[in-house]
Amino acid sequence: MKLLSYIFVLITRVRNLLYNRRIITSYKSNSYVISIGNIIAGGTGKTPMIIYLAKLLESEGYKVGIVAGGYRRKSKGLLVVHDVDKILTTVDKAGDEAYMIAKEVGCPLVVHDKKYLALIEIDKLFDIDIVLIDDGFQHRKIYRDLDIVIVNDKTVEEENLIPAGYLREEKKNLQRADIILYRDLIQEIESIKDKVNFRFTSKIKTERIIKDNAIVVTAIANPSNFINFLNENNAIIEKVFSFKDHHYFTESEIDGIVTYCNSKKIEFIYTTQKDFVKLKEYQLVLIKNNITLLVIELEILLNNENEFRNYIISKINEKNITY
Repeated sequence: MKLLSYIFVLITRVRNLLYNRRIITSYKSNSYVISIGNIIAGGTGKTPMIIYLAKLLESEGYKVGIVAGGYRRKSKGLLVVHDVDKILTTVDKAGDEAYMIAKEVGCPLVVHDKKYLALIEIDKLFDIDIVLIDDGFQHRKIYRDLDIVIVNDKTVEEENLIPAGYLREEKKNLQRADIILYRDLIQEIESIKDKVNFRFTSKIKTERIIKDNAIVVTAIANPSNFINFLNENNAIIEKVFSFKDHHYFTESEIDGIVTYCNSKKIEFIYTTQKDFVKLKEYQLVLIKNNITLLVIELEILLNNENEFRNYIISKINEKNITY
């Protein structure tokens, strides 16, 4: 594994060098491009931050578009998930994260494994001021005007690159970022302490927490965070059904969950927004068995929200983009 990680390091170094020296060119959009990414595999809060930033920018009057990879989707190639009016596809074809973003934001959203091709398509089809690139830090084929990178505790602790560890590239490459967003962290990474940085945390909206026994059904990267949120807010959890990140639930799995609920006289299931877009097709089965889905929403809390907003807008204004 260590040997493979050394090979991976070498490949990423050569690739970054080629982009840094402009031997490989990047596609430059006419829109202002903001990338939100990380350097570690797994959940760091990119998707909630994309939604937060899209809503923030729309509230300022900008026309926003979003590019995503559609990870683990059951379709290939270019796909317009949302135009200016509505969602045009299904969750399995779009990918769970892209579909959730489309439902939450409702702006043009295009997916492609090669994100620069999705950006080209957005430029062709829509009149957009700002394009957000979901998980774009390593996608250097796209020129970006602003690079935002989320750093969490796992980023700080991890020392090994894929496949021996979870780092997608070396920590020193965080120097490419324009803004560092520390999630649930007090300390800074010494090598990037000179970077503009903000801190944020996530909390669940507690209005859906009930006093009855319930189970958890989820397929996210870090289910322990979600479960901890529930426990901290006095949810009574009988059992957790946890699946691999981006997993699409099957009929037999839902039947097993329903059987368990009936045997324990449980009438409620806690789940995430990301999971709900895949579970909703089974709602009729759940309703027939007197089982209610309790969708727990996450709220992004920035320590200096106004300062963050003003900084983002000031960077956009440097390019003279107005609405």
